[in-house]
Amino acid sequence: MNVLRGIGVPESNILTLLNRQPRSLLYDPVRLKEIVEEVKRMGIGSSRMKFLVAVQAFRSMSKSTLEKKIDVYRRWGWSDQEINEAFGRYPLCMTVSEEKTMAIMDFLVNKMGYSSTLVAKEPCLVTRSLEKRIIPRAVFARELISQGLVNEFKLSTLFDTSEKVFIRMYIDRFVNKAPELL
Repeated sequence: MNVLRGIGVPESNILTLLNRQPRSLLYDPVRLKEIVEEVKRMGIGSSRMKFLVAVQAFRSMSKSTLEKKIDVYRRWGWSDQEINEAFGRYPLCMTVSEEKTMAIMDFLVNKMGYSSTLVAKEPCLVTRSLEKRIIPRAVFARELISQGLVNEFKLSTLFDTSEKVFIRMYIDRFVNKAPELL
């Protein structure tokens, strides 16, 4: 806890972390300090709760595993700055397996035609289910576009909205115009 206090993590955030994951602070202080420095280097301010989420994400893997995950994003053309920004937006993007990240990126970039850098701006997408969310919604979206009912979709609107919001925004809205899609 002293490591976190020493870099300015608010006491309320430390207490929230202790409440949610009490074991998380029973960690080698030397390694914790290294992780804290790495998270700070990636640009997440220590006063934000997201900082502790990022620390937890890094704490959940070895340095070599983290480097492999970063390399996956580099292979998709993300710059170090884009990787840092993606991590800053959604730290849990680093907790996804390399295989899942590759599969989702392949689908979004090669099958859907989105640019890799556009996906970098919506890093939460790599944490979504390819089979249960991304592919079904993509098929539905393509059909709406092919029928001329919509021109395009924002990545976040299409793949990151809750089921309830997605149904309201798209299914309910087009049920009378394209009932065969249901």
